[in-house]
Amino acid sequence: MTRLAGRMVAAGCSAAGFALAVAMVQTIEARSRGTAAAQPPCLVQLDAGAVQGVDSGAACTFLAIPYGASTGGANRWRAPQPATPWTPSILPANVPPQSCASFSAAGTPTGVEDCLKLNVWVPNPLPSGAPVIVWIHTGSFTSASANFAGTNGRKLAEETGLIVVEPNYRLGPFGFLSHAALAAEDAHGSSGNYGLLDQQAALRWVRDNIARFGGDSANVTLGGTSAGGQSTGFHLVSPGSAGLFHRAIVQSAYPTSRWTSAQEAQLQGAALATALGCTDPAQVPACLRSQPQNAILNALPVAPSQVVEPPGRVFWEPIVDGVVIPDQPRVLFESGAFLHVPTIVGFNRDEGWGPFITRSFQAGVTAQSYEAWVMSEFGDYGADVIARYPAAAFSSPAEAMARVTGDAQFVCEARRLARSIERSGTPVFLYSYEFEIDALSLDHVIHGLESHIVFGNNYTPPLFAAHTLDAADLALHGQMAGYWTRFSGSGNPNADDDTIVHWPAFKHPSGNGRGSDKYLVFDQSIREGLRPAEAACDFFEPLFLRSVLVGVPASAK
Repeated sequence: MTRLAGRMVAAGCSAAGFALAVAMVQTIEARSRGTAAAQPPCLVQLDAGAVQGVDSGAACTFLAIPYGASTGGANRWRAPQPATPWTPSILPANVPPQSCASFSAAGTPTGVEDCLKLNVWVPNPLPSGAPVIVWIHTGSFTSASANFAGTNGRKLAEETGLIVVEPNYRLGPFGFLSHAALAAEDAHGSSGNYGLLDQQAALRWVRDNIARFGGDSANVTLGGTSAGGQSTGFHLVSPGSAGLFHRAIVQSAYPTSRWTSAQEAQLQGAALATALGCTDPAQVPACLRSQPQNAILNALPVAPSQVVEPPGRVFWEPIVDGVVIPDQPRVLFESGAFLHVPTIVGFNRDEGWGPFITRSFQAGVTAQSYEAWVMSEFGDYGADVIARYPAAAFSSPAEAMARVTGDAQFVCEARRLARSIERSGTPVFLYSYEFEIDALSLDHVIHGLESHIVFGNNYTPPLFAAHTLDAADLALHGQMAGYWTRFSGSGNPNADDDTIVHWPAFKHPSGNGRGSDKYLVFDQSIREGLRPAEAACDFFEPLFLRSVLVGVPASAK
C-alpha cells in the first residue's frame, strides 16, 4: 500500500473510500511507470478533490458535490463562500444532498444550512465538449431541492448526450431576507438575494469545472420551471450573471411581474428581526445569526402559492435591490437591458388550475366569491375583468378564476417576455404545452406538468398521482427532449431536415398591423400556433401585475 493511501486510512477514510483511493493511486502510479491502467468509471478529478459518481451503465450520476461552503453561522446572509477542498480524499458522490433550510410539502421546517451542493448527470463514458443544461429547481423560493424527481437528469443525459447540472440554493428567509443592518455590511449596500447569488456561484462552478466531466463551459443553457423559470429570467437581467450561460429556457413563470422593492423587503426583514427579539440596531446581524434555524423559519408565517394573498402571511422572493437585480425586470427587458441570448419561453394550457385555487377556496368557488376575488385583485380594473370573464360564460366560477389567472399571469406574461426579447433581435421560441395524461385524472394541463415529460421521468406523489410514462408519453418526451437538446447545442431547436415539426422563431414586427406571434403547441401531435390568447393579452397588456400569482395591478403605461 502506498504512503498516500496509508495516510487516507490514518485520516479516517471509510472502507469504500479507501478502495477508491487505492484504485486512484494505482492508476496514477501505473501512468507514471508508463503502463496501462483502467481509469475507474465515473471518477473525476477536480481542483477541490476527486469525486466518485455512480455508474449506471449509460450515465454517471454525481450527487451532492459541494460548490460552496456552509451558509450557517458567520456565513448566514452573506454571499456564498468557496467550498472547502477535500483533497486528497475521494468524495463518494452517491448520496443526494439535503435540501437547504426550508419547508417540506407538509409545511414543516426541514433541511440544513450546509446545503450548497449540486447534482451532475453525465453520459457514460464521459463525453468531450458536450452541451450543458443547468436546471434551477422549482418550489416558490421556499421549498424543494436539486433532488426533485421530475427533473432528475439521468435519462436526459443517457438519451441525448447532454450534461445536466441541478444545484441547491438558499430558500425562504435564508435566501431572501433583506434588512438595513445586513445591507450596511455589504460592499454594495445590498441584501436579500442570497438565493440568486448561490445560483450564480453554481454557474461559476460549472464554468470552472464542467470540462472535467466532458462538458463545454462555453455552451451552457440555464433553465427552469416555475421558480426556476423566474430565476432564469432574473439572471437574464443580472449583471453578475453575464457570460455564465449562453442560452435560456423559461418555463411557466416569468420575471416581468412587479417584484418586491428593497424598501418593502427591508420592512419584512425588520418584522422578522422583531419577531425574534433582535431589535438593537447595533446587534441585529449578530442576533439574527445566533438564532436556531427553525426559529428563523417559523418567525413569520409563510404564504403558499395561491390566488388570494392570505392576511398576515409573507412571501420570500427575489428583490429589486439595485445590485443583483438593478431595476424592475420588466423595465430592463423593455429597455433592452438584458443578456441577449437565445431563449425558449413557454406556458401550460391550464396554468391557473390546481393548488393555486384549491388552497385559497377549500370549500369551492361561488359566483359571488369569484367576483369578490376579481374586485380585490384587480381594483379599478376589476369590473372590466368580470365583463370579459363572466362566471356564467364558463362551466363553473372556479373555471373562470383559473382562466383569469392563467391568462393574466402566465400566457400573457409569456407573450410579453417573448416580445421584449424579440424586439432586441435575439432569437426567442414560444410554446404552449397542452398534452393531457388521463391517468393523472387532472382534466387540465396544470402548472408544472411538463417537466416530467421533458426529462422523461415518471410522475410521483405528493405533487401528482403515481404514473409510469406510457408509449404516448415517451413519444412526446422524445420529441421535446430533442428540441431542448438541439436548442442547448446551437440556440436553434430545429433539425436540418423535415423529420420534425418546424418551430418558428417568435416574431412580432413593430409598426402597424398584427404580428404573427407564432409558437409551437406540444400535444398528442405537435403543431404550429398563432397569436396565443391574443384578445386576452391585448386586454391585460397595460397591467403591471404583482409577482404574487395575480396580485393587485397598477398601471404600467
